[in-house]
Order: sequence, then structure tokens, then C-alpha cells
Amino acid sequence: MRGFSATVVDLLMAGNRPNTHSTYESAWRKWMDWCLGRRSNPLSNDLGEALEFLSHLHSSGMSYSSINIHRSMLSSTLDPVDGLRIGEHPVEVKLLKGCFNQNPPRPKYSVTWDPSKAATLVALATLMRVSEIAAIEFKSVTFSQNGVKFSLDSLRKAQRSGPLQTFSLSGCPDPKVCPVKTLKEYIERTNEFRTEANCSRLLVAVIPPHKPVSSNTVSRWIRSVLNNAGVDTDVFGANSTRGAAASKAAVSGLSIEAILRAGSWARESTFRRFYNRSAEPTFESAVFGQTHN
Repeated sequence: MRGFSATVVDLLMAGNRPNTHSTYESAWRKWMDWCLGRRSNPLSNDLGEALEFLSHLHSSGMSYSSINIHRSMLSSTLDPVDGLRIGEHPVEVKLLKGCFNQNPPRPKYSVTWDPSKAATLVALATLMRVSEIAAIEFKSVTFSQNGVKFSLDSLRKAQRSGPLQTFSLSGCPDPKVCPVKTLKEYIERTNEFRTEANCSRLLVAVIPPHKPVSSNTVSRWIRSVLNNAGVDTDVFGANSTRGAAASKAAVSGLSIEAILRAGSWARESTFRRFYNRSAEPTFESAVFGQTHN
């Protein structure tokens, strides 16, 4: 930007968005330090110097996207070369392609993970509503050798008084559907961005600013898992996990008392009327010991 007054330069720089300006300023300082170390003029539009600089960044292990930011900074700062912005010069474009081919961008995580799995397994294992899952207190979560305990930071929907309920889960033989293992992994994954501002609840958003999630978000997570499993989510919502898990427990022989206690149902009639979805056995299945489908 030679030939312009300081006021004009400031206004031109202000034309960039704040984040862009900050990024370019950091790239400019790196370019200036590199030039001064080589006793070259940082305001010179020497194509060879620009190529050497970008090559140096690549050799130092900088990612392709970061090198591209430095190229954009040079284009915005230095005078054109051969009538082209320096970052658009064919030689520099080819150099950037070489950087890309030798060090292509990689995913941030080598293994992807999905918080919706943890929410869904907790829902199935506890018969909790989505609003209750969202209210799990983070500091209450404690792991044992083969289990986990946690409590809510508010009363359950059907609870009028008394202490906050504590839940205990045991590990399952199959690690793919084990709520204990999945919760432990979820906490390990989210520990890096937990702060005093978001450490009150167990479930937090995986995107910045990582706030505790609402019951609507928990509902969306669970519905996505149900949908991927082939469940018609236009008919069955996130809270349908309560009826499905309770019905499965009843078919498996768990006592009605234990099911009512887990689901926080006051009366058996409520469970049977609204939540029990187990199919009645047919006469022939009772006679021949077949499972009704």
C-alpha cells in the first residue's frame, strides 16, 4: 500500500471485517518479521520473496488453510505483479497447489462422535423425559468400577417435593450400547471446553460457546438417533423412549413396581394406558411358546 497516507491505509484496513483484520494483522507481522530477518523490504512486491515466504510456512508445518490466509494478506497488502494481485499470480497459485497436495486439509478429529448417542442411551436406561435429561447436574456425575451415578438439579415432572432424585446405572456387556461407557466418553470429549460458565449441566453444545443444551436440543438429538434406527419420528417423538423402554422391561419380566419407580409414575393405570406398548401374546404363541411379532 505504498503511496497512500496513513489515514487512507487505516480506512482500507477498516474495510475488512474485524475477524479478517485481526487475522491479516497476525499474518502481516509474521511476514514483516521474516522479511526483516532476511534484510528485505516487507513492502516490496518481489514475487520471489513471496514464494520463499509461503514455502517457508509450508516447511514449518503450517496447514494449507493458514498458508492461504497469508497469501490473501500479501494480495491485499502488496502492489500487483505483472498486472495481477500477487496471490493470483500463476506461479503463486501453482505453489499453493503444491502445498495442498503435500499436506491436504484433514478433519479436526480422526474419529467422529455424536452426543445424541449419550442422550438416547440415558433416556432408554432411565425412562427420563428430555427435560430431565437436560437437567442432569454435571458435578453430581460419579463413576464406579462398573457404573455411574448422577442426579438432577431440579425436581422431576411428577415430583412435588422431597430430595432431588439420584439415578444409578450399571455397565452393559455390549460396549456399543453401554450408557456408562458412552457417558464416560462424552465427558472426556467435552472436558476440553468446559468452563465455570457451562459446568452446571452434564449436556453441553459441541459448538462454541458450548452452553448447556435445552430440552429442545436433547429432543432433536434423540429424534435423530430414532430416525437413523428406522423409527418414524413423525409418529414417535423423543419421549417415546419412555414407553418403548418400559414396555421392553415389562416383557423381560421386570416388576411393575420397579418400572413405575423408574418412570416416576404414581399409578399402574397411567403406565398401562399411556406408555405400555408391549403386544399381548396370541393364543397360539402361549401354547407353542412363540414370541408374538
